[in-house]
Amino acid sequence: MKTLITFLFTMVLYGCGESQKVKTEFKPEKKLIITEKVTHKKRLYKIAFDSTKVSKFTIEHSELTKSKAINKRLSDYTSVELQALPDFKRLTLGIVVPFDISKESLSHTMKYITHKKTKEDKDIDELMIFAYDDKEDLTNGAGFYTFGKLFWGPHGKPGNVTPQIARENIRDSYQFEIDIKDKVGNIKKTDLPTKRELAIYNMIMAEENIGMEEGKLNKMVMKKFGLKTEKELNAIWLKVAAYKN
Repeated sequence: MKTLITFLFTMVLYGCGESQKVKTEFKPEKKLIITEKVTHKKRLYKIAFDSTKVSKFTIEHSELTKSKAINKRLSDYTSVELQALPDFKRLTLGIVVPFDISKESLSHTMKYITHKKTKEDKDIDELMIFAYDDKEDLTNGAGFYTFGKLFWGPHGKPGNVTPQIARENIRDSYQFEIDIKDKVGNIKKTDLPTKRELAIYNMIMAEENIGMEEGKLNKMVMKKFGLKTEKELNAIWLKVAAYKN
């Protein structure tokens, strides 16, 4: 019995997921797409975007997770009720966009991706997008982004998918929550770190170098890139770190 309860508890809290690294390239279409309409019991829901403002992008990461949709405390369910609850799907994407994308274009691009993915799979109940201009930044941990993020779900907040919403795909309470960094749309080409500066920064921040003694790491980086002083190294690190934040 204890084993069964532990299994059910783990299944509900964490669900099951499948994660994959993918690279999908997109080039804007000339045709204007205004809305995607979904009807449910005479209720209308639509995702509005302007395809003329959709930028080029690549999808570098895609992760689909499934969890049980609950609307009360876990302890209030019997084991039979838990098994009967529908799954809800959350899709999390990491995308790379041009450094000179505008705020408006990034917003329409992320909405377009939401439209496309939920059209391909109408059972997606929550969708999260993280936007970057450098795919190397996708490895910096969950929730980290350099350009913007989008969440799509009931009331624009995670955790509001009820069993009825998951079972019947009711979308009339769905909203976007979008956050775009202030720097987006204000970056000049001269502000961009060079490939060499990015490589130096990425070596310092590499997962395998976390925990290494700072002096030893600095010497290793300086030797590899031909830097003469730690002052020069620190200036490069600060420049790139400021750009990414």
